[in-house]
Amino acid sequence: MLAQETCPDCGSNAFFLNKEKGEAICRNCSFVLDDAIVDLGKDTVAFDEETLQSNTRTGAPFDPRIANNLSTTIGSQDDLRKLSGKSKAMITRLRKKHSWANTSFEHSLNHAMDHLRMLAGKLDLPSIAEKESAVIYRRAAEKGLTLKRSKEDIMVGAVFVACKLHNIPRSMKEIAKEGKADLKILGKTYKLLLRELDIKIQPTSPHDYISKFANTLKLSPKTQTASVKLVEKMHKSGLVSGLSPLSIAASSLYISCITEKERRTQKEVATATGITEATLRARCRRIAKQLALKYKIR
Repeated sequence: MLAQETCPDCGSNAFFLNKEKGEAICRNCSFVLDDAIVDLGKDTVAFDEETLQSNTRTGAPFDPRIANNLSTTIGSQDDLRKLSGKSKAMITRLRKKHSWANTSFEHSLNHAMDHLRMLAGKLDLPSIAEKESAVIYRRAAEKGLTLKRSKEDIMVGAVFVACKLHNIPRSMKEIAKEGKADLKILGKTYKLLLRELDIKIQPTSPHDYISKFANTLKLSPKTQTASVKLVEKMHKSGLVSGLSPLSIAASSLYISCITEKERRTQKEVATATGITEATLRARCRRIAKQLALKYKIR
């Protein structure tokens, strides 16, 4: 491309390429023809930290869980422990004054992300769900949804939405309990986030909970398979319409325990699945009646 061009200032076609700055410079008059040349060459291979740092062309990937990815950190707690008393006091003052440079939005994000890390640890969420929660909370904060509502409630709602988006079996009651949020407020926050951020959620399937509940109850793979087949029969019969996926999964597991002769009490199943024993009995009786099963639920 440059071989066919001439310098608009002096007409020369002798150019110098500065690969470090991405510039094309005329050798005759030093006119800069281009200052944003992309290096399309092969990446170099680094076998040590020094070579990696000298050849790197990009920074760390964007992480939504960090309030400001471009911020500077003055030492760490481990670094401070190695310093003497006077130096430690000076660095501590520098760190404190440096934190004042953050905006109120960044301070708010830092507090919310601390809450997210704690909640993700309690719920044993994968990294993808944690990052999705951070993205949802950032969007809500940028839209002003955190101004008149509790930031903790918005974060708990964001976690529930992220679990729904990635088909992670966590019930609303479980997330509300670990996030110390009111169940009704969480339900309203969940609907608010879906509406205001225009998020589309696919309906939760009972299959998403069967594996989790079966592991909690320590059931065999045979019983899990029987439970999945029972849910498929219920789908074909239209029994799952309008019913909670939690109760459907719990009922199918309890009935499968009976058919596969793997004894589990109603109390054990109800406790593991987070529903009441009365709901479990009612769902099992309805399923047994509609599918014409040969045994009765007491």
